[in-house]
Amino acid sequence: MAAPIESLLNEICESEDPIEELKSLRTAVLATPVSGLRQAVSGARLEIIFGLLNTNDKEQIEVCVEILSRVLQALEPVQLSQNYKTALQSGLNHPNDSVKLLALTQMGRVAGHTDGVTQMQNSAQILRDVIQCISVERIAVAKEAIAALSKLSNTKAGLDVLFHSDLLNKLKDVMLTSDIIRYRVYELIVEVSRVSPVSLGYCANSGLISQMLEELTGDDVLVRATAIEMVTNLAQSQHGRQYLAQQGIMDKISNMIIIFGGHNYLKLKTYLNEGPYYVNAVSSVITEGAD
Repeated sequence: MAAPIESLLNEICESEDPIEELKSLRTAVLATPVSGLRQAVSGARLEIIFGLLNTNDKEQIEVCVEILSRVLQALEPVQLSQNYKTALQSGLNHPNDSVKLLALTQMGRVAGHTDGVTQMQNSAQILRDVIQCISVERIAVAKEAIAALSKLSNTKAGLDVLFHSDLLNKLKDVMLTSDIIRYRVYELIVEVSRVSPVSLGYCANSGLISQMLEELTGDDVLVRATAIEMVTNLAQSQHGRQYLAQQGIMDKISNMIIIFGGHNYLKLKTYLNEGPYYVNAVSSVITEGAD
C-alpha cells in the first residue's frame, strides 16, 4: 500500500483542485491497518496535506483532517514533535475547530510520552497556544487542551514547565476571559492536583486552588455551585481531602450548609468526612427526603 499512497501524494501535489485525489488518499489510508501505515508514511511528504488545510473549503479541510488523523496515529510521539511541530502549531491556531482538535490530540500524545515532554519543554509558544485553546468556545476543543496539559503534568518536568514559567501567567490571563473559561482552568488544576500530593503542591503554590476555594462563598449562585463541584472533585483523592481539611474548608462548608442549605454542600462535606464511597448513599437519602 506504500506505493499507492506515495503515488496519490504525488498526484495531489501536481493538482490544482485536489479534492478527488484527497478522497482517494483517504480511502487508501483508511483501508490500511495502522501497522501497515508506519511503513507507508515513513518519509512521506505529509506537509503536502498539512498545507492543504490552509483553505476556506470546508470539504477539503474535513478530508485532510481525516487523512492526517489516521496517518499520524502511525507515527511515534517523538516523530510528531521532531518532524511536524510547526505544522501542529499552525493547527492550534487554525480557524477551523476540527483542525484544532487534530493538533491538540497529537500534542496530547506527545505530552504523554517521556521524550515528548522533553521536546515540549523547549516549545513554550506551542504550550501557550495549547493553553489559549482552553478559551475556545467549542467545549470539545477546550477539553482536548485540558487533557493535553494534564498529561504534560504527569511528570515533574512537565509540572515545572507549566507552573515554574511564564505559562502560569498565561493560564491566569486566559482565566480573565469569562466565568466559563475561568472554571475550565480550575478543571485543569483539579485534574492535575488529583494525580499526587506532589502535583497538588505545585497547584497550591500557584495560588489557583486558593482562588477556587474563595469562590465557594461568592454571591453568584451558579458560580458557587460550580465551585462546589470542582472542590468535590478535588476531594475524591485522599491527599485532596487532607489538603482541604488543612485549609479549614470543613468549617466553611458547615457554615454554608446552615446559611445556604443545599444538597451540594452536604455532598461536599460528606466527601471531606468520609471519602467518595459514601456520597451515593447520602445523595439517595437527600433525594428521597426532598419528596
